[in-house]
Amino acid sequence: MLATSIFETDLKPLDVVENVTREQFDRDIRPAGKPVILKNIVGEWPSVKAGSSSLEILADYFRALDVGASTPTFIAPPKVKGRYFYTEDMRQFTFEKRDVPLRAMIDKLIEQQNDPEPLGIYAGASPTVNTLPRFGESNPMPLLDAEIIPKVWISNSAQIAPHFDISENIACLVSGQRRFVIFPPEQIENLYVGPIDYNMAGQPASLVDLTDIDHAKFPKFGAAMASAQVAELSPGDALYLPSLWWHFVESKGPFNVLVNYWWDDLEHGSPMNVLALALLVLRDLPPNERAAWETVFNHYVFAKDAPSAAKHIPEPFRGALGDASPNRDASIKAFLRAKLPSVLN
Repeated sequence: MLATSIFETDLKPLDVVENVTREQFDRDIRPAGKPVILKNIVGEWPSVKAGSSSLEILADYFRALDVGASTPTFIAPPKVKGRYFYTEDMRQFTFEKRDVPLRAMIDKLIEQQNDPEPLGIYAGASPTVNTLPRFGESNPMPLLDAEIIPKVWISNSAQIAPHFDISENIACLVSGQRRFVIFPPEQIENLYVGPIDYNMAGQPASLVDLTDIDHAKFPKFGAAMASAQVAELSPGDALYLPSLWWHFVESKGPFNVLVNYWWDDLEHGSPMNVLALALLVLRDLPPNERAAWETVFNHYVFAKDAPSAAKHIPEPFRGALGDASPNRDASIKAFLRAKLPSVLN
């Protein structure tokens, strides 16, 4: 009989590395393109030490850094038990979105920490430069450049459906417990992904409830389960996630705090925009034409030797197929500005 919860299965634990240096991270971990737990990498952060003392001391730590700004926050009734998702008919969400002052949110979490049915509170991806501008200076991330802005996530117990991030990610746990269930990018076809343009927080999410799996409705999810790995984080630990790896996130505790860092090399915009355009222009072509275009895209974009696809053309005439340069990029952008209006009108 198939398990109804993914946690009833023997999930493979994610690899753990200790005493990671910046050199090791850049030389070995990032190029490998696999998620890993960075054990106790931020264990010396003042925020982590405050949380290890008590929730009240951690709350006071954040109140002292707070500058009075509000942050986008999900508010959910107790009956949804922290599952921030679509309603059953998908017409709405199980939560409301509000801008809430950070201090008021922290006060409410502390106030209801012993409530058996607390109001669900989930504030995610709030840039600390806006809410806690001195946080980054006193809680540095040793594996990244200081220019990468930390973002703070504060909640009580919550479940976030499997989704991916476009950027690389290091997620550092400050207080509470966090559990991630991670799937490789190639499992997308088995995850039954929801809409790309109507979702909880910007990225498409799996429609499968990992704690109550409907195998009749989602029969291919078993294949995704077979590839899943689990990461259990304690305060001071961090998770490195390469871009496009799917992850379910479960936070535990009445005052759960995570700080993450996203970074990428996408100077020309999000590939999700390209995907949306491809859905408009390519997906509904006749099968034979779609297959032909797949060959074209593989040749110019996705093949391992794609950068050499224009080497037979004299360099002055390679145009959009040439190596990346300011002149090439400007030429492509001018071409797109001229062509896209006819597509979008």
